[in-house]
Amino acid sequence: MRGRRAGEAGAALRQWRWPREFRIHRAQWPDDILAAFADLTASAEPPPAAADAEPPPPVPDQAPGLAGRSLADVATSVWRLHVRTASLPEAMRSTTRQVEKAWDTLVQAGVEIKDHLGEPFDSGLSISVVAFQPTPGLERERVIETIRPSVYFGDRRIQMAEVIVGTPDSADQMPPREGAREQRP
Repeated sequence: MRGRRAGEAGAALRQWRWPREFRIHRAQWPDDILAAFADLTASAEPPPAAADAEPPPPVPDQAPGLAGRSLADVATSVWRLHVRTASLPEAMRSTTRQVEKAWDTLVQAGVEIKDHLGEPFDSGLSISVVAFQPTPGLERERVIETIRPSVYFGDRRIQMAEVIVGTPDSADQMPPREGAREQRP
């Protein structure tokens, strides 16, 4: 009951922000409807014993440990090391097992690191495009470089990918297709 009165007072005060001709007047409810609402709210109130009971502890929004931003930074750093060590010669790869272990630990914890390199680009994708770059030999737009990967924890995205998208060369630089008409300037 107290919350309803506070809400009514707040609504009345908000109406004073506007000129008189724009104010909305409070609706007058019939007494029988107000009595029915009062009966319903009285029956819906919890019994006194339940009101004195201790409320359940709040459910944390995220898993204990690293916060979202920190987890994204760690995942991005491990991804960068993983990409760099993948191009090393096989003889040197034995020294990079700690990077592989960190990668596996993140995967086991439910962190998904998605590299978009080489994927076809569509404007509906949930990635941030840093630049579009004309690239010879492409049939359609493709991600040619990933600056930061997408990072997901469970079903929640923690970090949006940042990529550079390669675009096909313009039509005047591409050789004409067989059977195509010649265009005149």
